Amino acid sequence: MMRRLLLALLLLFGALRAVAADDVPTLTVVGDAAPPFRIFAGAEPRGIYFDLIKRLAQRVGCRLRFVEVPPARALAMMRQGEADLMIGLLLTPERATFLHYLQPNLPPVDKRFLVRPDGPRIERYEDLAKLQIGVEMGKSYSPTFDHDAKLSKDVSDNYAAALRKLRAGRIDTVVIPEAEADWMMREMQLHFDKAPYRIVGQPTYLTLSRASPHQRLLAPLEQALSELAAAGEFAALMQRYR
Repeated sequence: MMRRLLLALLLLFGALRAVAADDVPTLTVVGDAAPPFRIFAGAEPRGIYFDLIKRLAQRVGCRLRFVEVPPARALAMMRQGEADLMIGLLLTPERATFLHYLQPNLPPVDKRFLVRPDGPRIERYEDLAKLQIGVEMGKSYSPTFDHDAKLSKDVSDNYAAALRKLRAGRIDTVVIPEAEADWMMREMQLHFDKAPYRIVGQPTYLTLSRASPHQRLLAPLEQALSELAAAGEFAALMQRYR
């Protein structure tokens, strides 16, 4: 009798654990590889932004599924509710129609213009007018730069392709977040100069799709984000990946 009772209790406990596990939401995180912020190389996605999201998930009590897709595809998935979270985005009016921008914001990151050692001098915004500028598809840099139709922009699928074009002399410069530029030049064993002119960084954000079925997590995620910011986690993660 006692053995039957113990067996019944074990089965009940296992069933309760299974139900509890099913109740834990799984959020899909989408984005492109952008080291040191988003790193997909290796068994487990990591990087400044992904490590932050993992800590948020622990506090909120949810699972994460990371999917690597190009920026334009990631935004389309967020618009359609096929993904839940995206991190490292600039705030734009168009994106705000389908994304919740969580507060507080993440630290700004300057965008730098890389040039070959014998390349053009870029000391002010007006110097860009006569250049072929490499950009990554789907990326936003600043409202002025993004909407300046007079600039000649050469679009690549990723920054690695843009940097190869720059090395070959097919374009004059590449605009890229500074931390990502440093990382990629080390990885690709390339050397480019950083032009004096830069696009001063704007706040970036963690975003939740307005079409996500997990809207109830908006407030808990913001609370956890505030707690991590107050604890200095943002700065610690930036320092870890320098």
